[in-house]
Parts: sequence; C-alpha cells; structure tokens
Amino acid sequence: MSTLPEQKTVKCKKLVWRGEPFTAGDPLSAWQGLLKVRGLHESDPFFSPKLSELPDPDEMQDMERAAGRVTQAILNREHIHIFGDFDADGVSGTAILTEALKAAGARVTSSIPHRSDDGHGIGVEPVQKAVKAGSHLGISVDTGTTCFEACDEAVKLGFDLIVTDHHLPEGDGSSEKLPNAFALLNPARKACGFADRKLCGTGVGFFLLMSVWKRLREAGYDVEFDLRSLLDRVAIATVADVMELAGVNRVLVYHGLQRLNRTGSAQGSNSPSVGMQALKKIAKVKKSVTVETIGFYLAPRINAAGRMRHGEEAMRMLSTSDEDEARVLAESLDETNRKRRLVEADVFKAAELKLGRSDVLAAYDEAWHAGVVGLAAGRLARKHGRPAAIGFITPEGQVRISLRGSPGFHVGKLLNNCAEHLEGFGGHAGAGGGTVKAGSWDSFVAAFGGAVEEQSGHAGDQLTQSVDGVLELGAMHAGLAERLQKFEPVGRGNAAAIWLIENLHITENRSLKGGVVRLKVSDGAQWLDAIVFGSGAYGDALERGSIVSLLGQLKLDEYRGNGAVQFVVEDVLIDS
Repeated sequence: MSTLPEQKTVKCKKLVWRGEPFTAGDPLSAWQGLLKVRGLHESDPFFSPKLSELPDPDEMQDMERAAGRVTQAILNREHIHIFGDFDADGVSGTAILTEALKAAGARVTSSIPHRSDDGHGIGVEPVQKAVKAGSHLGISVDTGTTCFEACDEAVKLGFDLIVTDHHLPEGDGSSEKLPNAFALLNPARKACGFADRKLCGTGVGFFLLMSVWKRLREAGYDVEFDLRSLLDRVAIATVADVMELAGVNRVLVYHGLQRLNRTGSAQGSNSPSVGMQALKKIAKVKKSVTVETIGFYLAPRINAAGRMRHGEEAMRMLSTSDEDEARVLAESLDETNRKRRLVEADVFKAAELKLGRSDVLAAYDEAWHAGVVGLAAGRLARKHGRPAAIGFITPEGQVRISLRGSPGFHVGKLLNNCAEHLEGFGGHAGAGGGTVKAGSWDSFVAAFGGAVEEQSGHAGDQLTQSVDGVLELGAMHAGLAERLQKFEPVGRGNAAAIWLIENLHITENRSLKGGVVRLKVSDGAQWLDAIVFGSGAYGDALERGSIVSLLGQLKLDEYRGNGAVQFVVEDVLIDS
C-alpha cells in the first residue's frame, strides 16, 4: 500500500491506498475499480458464503474427545451443566448449547456468574454445586482457559469438564499454562489455531455442537433440531465480541444476519429466535439488521443484563420459546440499558478527573459500578489512543479491573505482561480483565504502563486509514450503494469501502441531536447529501462555505428512500 502524499486527517491518521489508486466518475467504474483493489470478481464465493464452506469441526484440537464425551452423555441421559459468562458472547453461547442439547434429549442446567460478586470465569463452588446436583459432565462457554482451580476441583470430584473458550492462555510466546480439563477447545491454543483463531466463545460452542450432531447421526440417533436455527445468536456473539469478520466468521455472520432479517412465525425453521424477535421490536429495529445494528442496538441491550443486574436474564431471553416471556425480558433489558448509559457516563467523567494528566490510564474507585468500568475504559482508550484499565472494589475488598485497547495494542498480551501482579485474568486482542493482588495496585500500574509503552513502539503503525479509491460526484448513485452492500457483513477484518471525495464546497450545514450534522456538498455542477456523526471532533472544519475533502462510505439513505444516497463522513482531510 502506498501512502497518499502530503495528506493527514483531523483524526491524525495516515492515509494509504488499499491497492492501485484509481479515480471513478461513474458507478460502474467505481465498482470495477473496487473489485480490482480487493482482488475479487463479482462471481467469487466471497459474495455468497455457504455453510458447506465451514471447516470440519474435528480439526479443532481436543474436539474428538470433547464431542465423543458429549455424545455419550446424551445417549446415556446424563445430566450436563453449562458454565457460561455474563457478556453477550457468554450468554449467547450458553443459550445455544442449552437449547440444542435439550432438543437432543439431554438433561441440561446452566449457570451464569454475577459480574461483581463472582467475576469472570468458573469458580470452585459452581463446580461443587453442579456435582452435588447430580451432574457428571460440564461444558464451559467463553470462559475456562485460566480457571485452573475449577478444573482441578472437577478432576478431584470425578466431574468431566470440557472447556470451550477463545481467550489467550496464560504464558508467553514460548510456553503456555493450560487447565487440567477433560478437553480444552480453544483456537487460541498455541498448537491449535482452528479457523485462524478468529472464533468467539459462542462460535467454538457451535462447532462443538456440529461435531456432536455428526456423531449422533453416525450412532443412528435421529435429532430433528436444526443447528442453523442457532446462527442468529452466533452472529450476535461474534459481532458483540468484535471478532474479525473474515473466513469462518464471515460465513457464520452472513447466515446469522439472513436469519435475523427474516420475518414470520417465530417457530419457523428460517426465522430468528423468539427472543431475538422480541429484542428487535423493543429496540425499534425496523430496517435491515446489519453488523452496525447489532453493535449499536441489540448487543448493548443483551450486555446490559450482566452489567447492571444478572446475565441470567439475557440468557433466558435468548433461549426461550415463549413469546410472552421473551417480550417481558426484552422490555426489562431495554430499561436496564437506559440505566446503564447514565451510570456509564458518570463513571467515565469520574475516571477522567481521577486520572488527571497521568500517562498511564489506570484507576479504580469503590463508588464505580462493576458493570460499566469496561465501557468507561473503552471510552478512555478511544479518546486517548492507548489502552485503559479501570477497576471497582469487589465485596471481598479486591480491585477487579477491565481493560480495553486501541489500534495497535493487544490487551491479552498486556495482561500476560502484568501476570505477577494479578490473581486471575483473561483476555484477547481488544479486551480483558482480572483481579489485582492485594497491595499490588502500584506495582500493577507500573507494569501496565511499561507494557503499554513497550507495545506503543509499533502501535503508531496502526493509526492509518486505508482508502479504496477517489470518487467524483457522478459516481454517487444508488446502483453503486446497492452493490456495496454485497460486502456485508463488514467490520473488523472485512472493512467497508472507504472513498475519498475531494475539493467540495459545503453549501449547507444543519445540526441535529446527538452531535449529528447533515451537510450538502457540491463540486459546482452536482451536489451530494452527507452525514457526520460525532461532529464535535472536526471543530470548524465543516462550516458552511468551507472547501473540504472527505473520507467515508457511500450508503443508501433509508430515511429518505426512493433511491437516495448519502455519504457517511468518517474523517476530514486537512492541509499539511
């Protein structure tokens, strides 16, 4: 990729061409140029992902052992207990495992930890409770890789515990510490790497079910339940956990979005689950569900349960087949999410005050709510361009932290570098958390600051913006916007097309609620509608009468309809 000469943006990003630079003055030339830049042809399988393209689940390390044990439990009518987690990935994975295994005839129970009382992971006590309740087999989802004590207790009690997870194991690049589990399904294992290590926890659980269903069929056991009915929840979890939307994840999310966008009977084989239909309605999602819809409207409501109350509520909504129960639970999640937004804003402001001018973004306070410290950390990381660790005080008086990253940093590796100051932790590239050892806060902060500084040496290389091509206003047509939708699902790992439009005159600037601004821009002969979110970041660069060059996406304007298009501004070029 070559750098665009003498160009920088308001957001201080370096512009690079994604491929060979091109300029298009009409929709067809723009589309053809984009395909060339992305190395694609219109007939490529990329544009029509098929479930048959999914890899054999038995290629995952430990899968044959895990799936064989689950199959045995189903055939023998053993009691299976699912150990979930409280975020969207954890509750979605718990929901799909519970729903599918029950449909196969298994006796299934589940548990979700409480965020502030229990924290992430499987505790020793939940394992003991499961055994006491008569369970012989446990399956974790989105957790367990660093739950050494729980796995040891399971072995001691003769309880087979299968870990399905995607978080980084403890250890450095040369060695890793793994739990003493009956089976460990985790693509992040050094010796595994299944599906290019891209799966979320729910995705790992889905592949376990695929392998189990294959074995049940081989055993002559007729299971009518269609695993494709779970893909709406798999898509929700994958997007909510900000996984790369490439390879296997592209296939899963593509088909999950198709299911989320179908209407009709909640019990229909191609319809979204009852809970997802209720959540779409309460979130007022009337247009097509996209990755953006999940990220801004659906996932926050699912996560709100675990943040403010208990993740069990979200899990029940995601797995219920009762429409009335789903509606009541969705309404409750919606109200909880409203409260979450208010509390989050307060914690973010308080953290900013406490940090002051500190170069290390690490702070905690006994008044801060456990459910929103991660969100506050995320806002701090985005604002300051480096990772943040924000904590709260547990009922036992310990400091439990949530970490969020920024481009170029890997949170899981940051945590590994601070391991000696933590009692337990887990994380992946963008997020993680752990518990600071008693009396070790200052040592943790020093280690965290050092780890951030070490990674920052190459983090600046990530502050770039890839540009697909330059568009003239003559290319801004609904036909191009419709074709661009073929790239869905877009997101991390499969970026939306970013265009540069140059030297335009802003003829109109209209402010709306929430920092949104609508623009009309013109090249002197034609004009285009543009919309800017978070306009405060651009200062006076977008004032009426200005001559600007803009970066962004061309999209259909669903609000106006009738083939109208708009340019969604993502950055503004400024003179060097």
